[in-house]
Amino acid sequence: MQILIQYPFTEEQTAHLSQIARDHGHEPLVAADEAEAVSLAGEAEVIMGHFQPAVCAAAPNLRWIQSFSTGMDKFLFPDLVARDEVAISNVAGLYAPQGGEHAWALLLALTRGIDAAIRSNAERKWSGGATVELTGLTLGVIGMGGFGIEMVKRAAGYDMQVIAVDPVRRDPPPGVDELKDNSRENIHDLLQRADVVMMACPRTEETYHMIGAAELALMKESAYLVNVTRGGIIDEDALCQALADGQIAGAGLDVTEVEPLPAESPLWDAPNIILTPHRAGASQHRPRKVYEFFAAQLERYVKGEQVLNIVDKRKGY
Repeated sequence: MQILIQYPFTEEQTAHLSQIARDHGHEPLVAADEAEAVSLAGEAEVIMGHFQPAVCAAAPNLRWIQSFSTGMDKFLFPDLVARDEVAISNVAGLYAPQGGEHAWALLLALTRGIDAAIRSNAERKWSGGATVELTGLTLGVIGMGGFGIEMVKRAAGYDMQVIAVDPVRRDPPPGVDELKDNSRENIHDLLQRADVVMMACPRTEETYHMIGAAELALMKESAYLVNVTRGGIIDEDALCQALADGQIAGAGLDVTEVEPLPAESPLWDAPNIILTPHRAGASQHRPRKVYEFFAAQLERYVKGEQVLNIVDKRKGY
């Protein structure tokens, strides 16, 4: 069996992954880029890291892919979804702690006027923006996967009531006061009640533009909307209009439908919004986390054990 690795690991990390393969009688292949991966993929049973359409097409013996990503919307291309013999694992939960931190960083920057203060600093003005106390308010979280759970953990320090919806989970995790399924009715109820709404769901056919003009109209004028998971979940034109009309108090986005965000996007000029360039999953620990997870997953696979985080390719998560 051949195992193809295409990811910017260190030489030491790549050597360790290769040794895991050799220890179980398998041949490791290391590709620096897509072109090299295509040339090496002919006999590969496993691909770890990047897996472009051309690489997968060149691997007729492919049986398992270990992705470096949590969200799978950009990677589930039709030909791969149609190959029932190929399983895909993601890294769900691996980036959740820093994702939860980033969501709260955006929220606090909005509610404490930090973004306005930074702009004032550049002009040497002693002024800031909003001063909203979060203590005792209601946090609504849409999605109770790894990101959602980490968002909830951080709400405990603010004595917030936490309500959430999720398509699968039925038992409320610690810190969640109320958990319901993600029916349209329950989502609308959450939007009406929450002072802060945090998106923590993947982008799928079902979640694309799930927050549009009608949903934004349900939110309180004093409410804030934060999204650090996937772009396309929020209708950006509707969000810009809601911000311009004062329909909601503000928004923090780390992800957008098109990335990098085009210069002509109206989001750049929308009021009361903070944009960051898809950095919620980044941290000084991320390279180590990815390597350690990949190594553990490869150990499971070569020993014939069940790997973790198998994605339902048709559901998208």
